Amino acid sequence: MRIDILTLFPDTLGDVLSESILGRAQERGFIRIEAHQIRDYTTNKQCQVDDYPYGGGRGAILQADPLYRCWDAVRQMAGGPVHTVYLSPCGHTFRQEDAIRLSKLDNLVLVCGHYEGIDQRFIDECVDEEISLGDFVLTGGEIAAMAVTDAVCRMVPGVLADSECFREESHYSGLLEYPQYSRPAVWHGRQVPRVLLSGNHSDVEKWRRKQSLLRTAQRRPDMYEKLDLSSRQDQKLLREMEQDRFLERVTVRRAVPGDEEILARIQTESWKSGFAGILPPDVLERSTNVEKARKMYVSVLEGGIGEGWILSLDGQPRAIAFWSRSREEDLPEYAELICIHSLQDTWRKGLGSVLIRQVFDRMREEGYRKVMLWVFEENRRARKFYQHFGMNPTDRKKEFAGVYERMYTGKL
Repeated sequence: MRIDILTLFPDTLGDVLSESILGRAQERGFIRIEAHQIRDYTTNKQCQVDDYPYGGGRGAILQADPLYRCWDAVRQMAGGPVHTVYLSPCGHTFRQEDAIRLSKLDNLVLVCGHYEGIDQRFIDECVDEEISLGDFVLTGGEIAAMAVTDAVCRMVPGVLADSECFREESHYSGLLEYPQYSRPAVWHGRQVPRVLLSGNHSDVEKWRRKQSLLRTAQRRPDMYEKLDLSSRQDQKLLREMEQDRFLERVTVRRAVPGDEEILARIQTESWKSGFAGILPPDVLERSTNVEKARKMYVSVLEGGIGEGWILSLDGQPRAIAFWSRSREEDLPEYAELICIHSLQDTWRKGLGSVLIRQVFDRMREEGYRKVMLWVFEENRRARKFYQHFGMNPTDRKKEFAGVYERMYTGKL
């Protein structure tokens, strides 16, 4: 591809367009960029290229004839049809689809205006389209020409090492690009998202797609509204994004002495909802005595037995979790998840997942690599939940009030 730039200031273009990626691409013959001094095509000794506007007004106008002579010479150098673009604040806003479209041309001519503009007759006779960088005015068209040249040349095959280099960039697919990170993994206390360090390419691609959707929705709603998100994959991501927005309202903190009322209330309410039909009614009634539960938590918290966590939604406590070292004498190397309880109106909203991840992280921090817990065999909802997090049933079980609990174990 060949790009010719008509300008009064060719020296301002050289360094930018002959270095780095564009410089290497020119050396390898993928593109050719030439800047042409319009003054070289004047017919007067003063090399004058501008004059006052007809009808009066401030400033000067670039004359049609020097522009035409320069343009005609460039057209002959190109040896074929040229597509001419005038960089003008009156043009349509330059977008990525324009860069892609223009990159498919063999010969592109960019005309840099200056002063108060250029003679309309040159535009009418020679210009194919006018392009603007946005709703603002520059002193001349050189900065715009460099921006358009860079954007267009990146799309030319061979300029970048791989098409993937630009396919995931902002605007190419109608999306803004996802956040990027490099070494070190922790900088000023800020960590790289864990998924990017996982080595799981599928999860990384999913994360990047989701981040692009989020960033576009937040920063460019006009672009987001035009996206086709009907695919099964995108519909799933949209549901996850909705869940993420919900979880932004969630906070998790360590339970401390004074939290007994909260812990007792959530535990007893959760038992009433979760174990009805599993435990005998009389057993369930005794086990959901709030005052008894409160006294138990006073003893636990003051005695430093295990570790409790409280999850709040919009500032209101809605779920709890407790863990400790295993209470089974033959499993000292295991951590034990004693309980996760949540109020019924928060079931199936991901709060349990937030808590179990928090607890598992703490177990790992304390040096544990294995975890165990007891689950009522008839509690299918809980069993499915724990299995989702890698917990599997063992042969060990015990009886509680005529109902069997089974031990589940897993690796952290």
